[in-house]
Amino acid sequence: MQMKATPRLRPMGTRFAAVLATVAGLVACNDHPVQPLDSVVTAVNRQENRLPAKTKLDFLFLVDNSGSMCEEQRNLTANFQAFSEFLFDELGAAADYRIAVTTTDLHPDDGEKGRFVAEPAPAVPSLNCQDQATGEALAPDTADCQELLDNGDLPVVIQSGPDGNIGRNCANAADPQACARDDLERKFRCLATLGTQGDGFEKGLEALRLSLSCDGPNRALFEQCCDGGRYNPACVIPEGNQEPTFLRPDAILVVVIVSDEDDCSDPASNPAASKRAICKYGAVDSDGDGVPDGYRDQEICGNRSAQECYSAECGNLDPETCRMQRCVISRSQNSNCEWFRSDLTPVQDYYRFLTSLKAQPLEQILFAAIVGKRAFTEQGFEVTYNQGLPGDVDPTCEGLRFDPNQPVPDRCCPQGRCLGTIQSSCRSGNGDAFAGRRYLQLAEAFEDSREGSGIGCPADADQSNEDVCVNICVNNFQRPLQKIKEQVAKLIANYCLDKPPACVVPAGAGGASHRCETAAERNDAANYNIRVRQQCLRTIDQGGLCQDIEAAQYLARTEWNLVLNQASCAGGAAIQLASPPPAGAEVFVEFLVELSRGQGAGPVVDASVGGGDAPAGDAAVGP
Repeated sequence: MQMKATPRLRPMGTRFAAVLATVAGLVACNDHPVQPLDSVVTAVNRQENRLPAKTKLDFLFLVDNSGSMCEEQRNLTANFQAFSEFLFDELGAAADYRIAVTTTDLHPDDGEKGRFVAEPAPAVPSLNCQDQATGEALAPDTADCQELLDNGDLPVVIQSGPDGNIGRNCANAADPQACARDDLERKFRCLATLGTQGDGFEKGLEALRLSLSCDGPNRALFEQCCDGGRYNPACVIPEGNQEPTFLRPDAILVVVIVSDEDDCSDPASNPAASKRAICKYGAVDSDGDGVPDGYRDQEICGNRSAQECYSAECGNLDPETCRMQRCVISRSQNSNCEWFRSDLTPVQDYYRFLTSLKAQPLEQILFAAIVGKRAFTEQGFEVTYNQGLPGDVDPTCEGLRFDPNQPVPDRCCPQGRCLGTIQSSCRSGNGDAFAGRRYLQLAEAFEDSREGSGIGCPADADQSNEDVCVNICVNNFQRPLQKIKEQVAKLIANYCLDKPPACVVPAGAGGASHRCETAAERNDAANYNIRVRQQCLRTIDQGGLCQDIEAAQYLARTEWNLVLNQASCAGGAAIQLASPPPAGAEVFVEFLVELSRGQGAGPVVDASVGGGDAPAGDAAVGP
């Protein structure tokens, strides 16, 4: 039997070129025969996929620049070495990275509003930045940043590579590699040392959306992929044309939020993106029928009439009152927005936005929240804060300050419901922090969709375990950044299978091989006949992409792992390499495919792995 197929192996966060292959009988590629399985397998799927010479990574650091963030900014930049060593030492020339920084400041008068920034805080003592031992005001560590500014050498986007802006003056250095790494660390420190003059009403999630929107302040950096006002993750850059400076369609997007307070993004922060008609269009009622014109938007209201849609959103409120109550969070009533959290823009809106930026979002996005961890009562209820006085619950709670490193008294917050002003949830040498619940919810939306793509401090995690619970209340940011680095490394060494591999139980003593029939058999990686090889045949000097010549060779089974039960992969499985391939390498995977999609055709996949509105993997490409 002879068949043609156009299979492809989809890498997590990397574009691959599928190679059309004609497969005859039951022979895998390169004349390496695979044991015939005529009685159970109907076709062979040959996967040949070329790994681009460099692993593309776009890092966006969203850093709180409010009055309490001096120590945290110092901590972040001082420990960025965990990232620079990863990029230079572990990935080497394989890393093609971009780094940008923005803030949580969306103040209507002078906020950054998502703009990528390259304006370090002045190196002058600040009352918001004090030495913990002496209490004296400290100056931000930016004294050497002025030279970069004067020379026009502090970029809005840090770029690696021969045409980038890292290590331009390192060619004659004794150790050009070390010089370039020092240059990266210096420029990141200058970008991320933002100072503490930003708005104290932090709106990090909306700043994130604005920063990556085609109608936002950074559009010029990726407008090649903007189509009709929206980003097109499937855009193809014509050969010879310059690719986007940031938000490249074939790059892994790594978003890191660093804040010691929760997100207060309300619809009024970005009305055009709101899913509430009263917020998006306002109270304008041109025909005077009592229903604002915006309720004719079918995308928002669906099949409901304008009146029904208005009533559902506003109840009996008049349009202007409804707009103020549903769209704008008052700073005067509640400076931390916790009391009115139901009126904030839903976190799911930001999840949908982020996942719309990538063709394979669960493989190309990593969202990490270095924020305050949640607070819990003695009985384990998660703490929220609501309008009222603590004395309304228990008179002894009036004026009581909770110890941020101890559980909250249940008598003060029955079932976690506290009354009064929000209190800090954790403490470290950097100071106190408030629970970043909304940032954590977004991290968990990714974590629920595919293990590893969201990093934070889950509600069910051991809140004291720094290996599990990434949070801002640590004296040293080295471990949180190391955790993020580890997850990035996993992303770039994982490759989804687009078709379910055939599951066949090998012949045992006195018996014949047979098609997998039980869940236990399909969950056994040993029952999948798969081989992985890689090669790198031409160096850069020879017109190729390799650092070193690497003849075609099959990888030992200890150098890769077959991961089953992957709901985000169309084939239900992924290949996980022990380490990222060398620069310029071509990676090939050979495996048998059962054309029948019935029982035994592939790995068991638990549909519950996908969370909420998480997009599913691409449809399998088959004969």
